[in-house]
Amino acid sequence: MNKILLSYAIGNNTPFYIGTTEPSITPTTQIKDGDDYNTYIVKVGNHCGTHVDAPKHFIDTGRPILEYGLDELSFKDPLILNCPKGPHELVEIKDLELVDLREYQAVLFKTGFGKYRESDLSKYLTQNPGISFETVKHIRKNYPNIKCLGIDSISISRYQDDENAKKTHITAFKDFDEYGDPLLLIEDMDLSGLSDLNTIDEMLIVPWQIIGVDSAPCTVVAVLK
Repeated sequence: MNKILLSYAIGNNTPFYIGTTEPSITPTTQIKDGDDYNTYIVKVGNHCGTHVDAPKHFIDTGRPILEYGLDELSFKDPLILNCPKGPHELVEIKDLELVDLREYQAVLFKTGFGKYRESDLSKYLTQNPGISFETVKHIRKNYPNIKCLGIDSISISRYQDDENAKKTHITAFKDFDEYGDPLLLIEDMDLSGLSDLNTIDEMLIVPWQIIGVDSAPCTVVAVLK
């Protein structure tokens, strides 16, 4: 049984959404400096690196990520949807036409934009593709079985597209009587290790256990079939 990570490690050079907190990993005591042990101060925004957005991110009465149990963070047979996108493009409803989403609990959009995370950081942060408001609404209305969406870009929202960002997140998180449960959103995923031949048997999100925050950085573990 082969396991891979679909998340990035966090360090001083980790990409972070413009306008949020820059990560800082600072050594305090260090053995090489004559101290008896190594310690560090870690300063990281809760939406830095690979992270999972929970409803409280945009809806104050929504559930924070710490309230989700492991069963709610585990997904059988998530779909890896090959959905190539260029700068500023959105995942649209038409991108879903050839797949039956009724069989899945989670959809991971592999746009291919993750390749710019190392090679062109400015492009990765300011020209990222996202997911349209209409697509999220379509998924929630027609596929209440889906509990989680993920993407290999810095955010499901295009940079400086505030109107779509707010509508998309609220549509994902708001309670609607006719829809299924509010969605979880994983941003800045590493989907580069998944080819068309790979299928995932199970995916587990392990968020940082931090009291009082809406969302959190996370480790995402995939078990391949």
